[in-house]
Amino acid sequence: MGERAGVGARAWRWGPTASSFPYMAKPMPESCDICTATEMHPLLEVSLIGRRRVQVHRCRRCGFRQVRPRLTADQIKALYPSDYFDAGSPVGYADYAREFQRRQREAYFLNRWLRRLGSQGRLLEVGCALGFLLAGLKRSGWRVEGVDASAFAAHYASTRYDIDVACATLEQALFPDAAFDAVIQKDLLEHVGDPRAHLDETRRVLRPGGWLRLVTPNGEANLRPLVVASRQAGATPPVLDQGHLSFFCRRHLLRLFEECGFRCHRMRMIGITRGLRALGRLPGQRRFVRPAPPAETMSRPGAPGVAAPDDAAPDDAARFEELAARIDQEIATRHRGFKSWPPYYHYHRAMKQVDALPGWCEIGYDFECLLQRV
Repeated sequence: MGERAGVGARAWRWGPTASSFPYMAKPMPESCDICTATEMHPLLEVSLIGRRRVQVHRCRRCGFRQVRPRLTADQIKALYPSDYFDAGSPVGYADYAREFQRRQREAYFLNRWLRRLGSQGRLLEVGCALGFLLAGLKRSGWRVEGVDASAFAAHYASTRYDIDVACATLEQALFPDAAFDAVIQKDLLEHVGDPRAHLDETRRVLRPGGWLRLVTPNGEANLRPLVVASRQAGATPPVLDQGHLSFFCRRHLLRLFEECGFRCHRMRMIGITRGLRALGRLPGQRRFVRPAPPAETMSRPGAPGVAAPDDAAPDDAARFEELAARIDQEIATRHRGFKSWPPYYHYHRAMKQVDALPGWCEIGYDFECLLQRV
């Protein structure tokens, strides 16, 4: 979702042959997104959503970890066909239907926050997926819109909830300057190709003083189970099953926020128990490693005889409707009346507060941040 173009992407040639000027024949290494050092070195090979093998690199200067070389915008979009949301698929997001009531509960409290900001406004959710959260936020009185790289997600949100969703990355959507009063990005920043460019674009579409609510995984908790699994004898590359491309720690995020023009009003760790399991400090670390699917199709860029994910044929409307109807049924099957009861919302929120700590602890599974455009 956004590709940083630069000299490092080109192999320069000058004169009759490249060997005439060997120092110009080699592409310059891509710099680190956090500290700009050109010291990114391979750390771990993974299977990205079971579709292609990639290398996670680590910056020796600041420790930032990211998939390199960068995937193009088209390659990233190809990671999210309709079966990413299919509970029957061996890769992607397992059982997405269970998120519906969770997002309605989250919307209940976000609606209160939006009303405190004003009776009307314009809100954008970047990476809105199937539109569950936006469906709940329509009750706020604000104008809500979404953008998602998945064509199926845009189809589902627009047909089921009558929400205006652009099928694109934020950078491709080309919204006007200062178009939104608030932006929500939940589990999105780790999916984009260039986090710094993405935050720059987020700031551009926010009005001065506008708010950004952002959730992104703790990079160490995200990667530690995969590193441990990769060290086992005869292990195949572990599956990085939700398409994460960047792995942040607290100092990485704070530097990005400041340099991209945001003031961080609050940062906390959420999912402490889950984070401790992922970090190996509580039993259960192995549950974070998904085995490779039996018929896994992995590719390396340029590998002979193997089609890259972005070469796949687009999903058709019939497939979309078939899967959408199945998700509708799964949502209805999973619905529990007491989980739509406001007292349950407050009870659940109180339990979540117990499972959260200040951001400097860095032992939870996710960072939750409240930012304001300066």
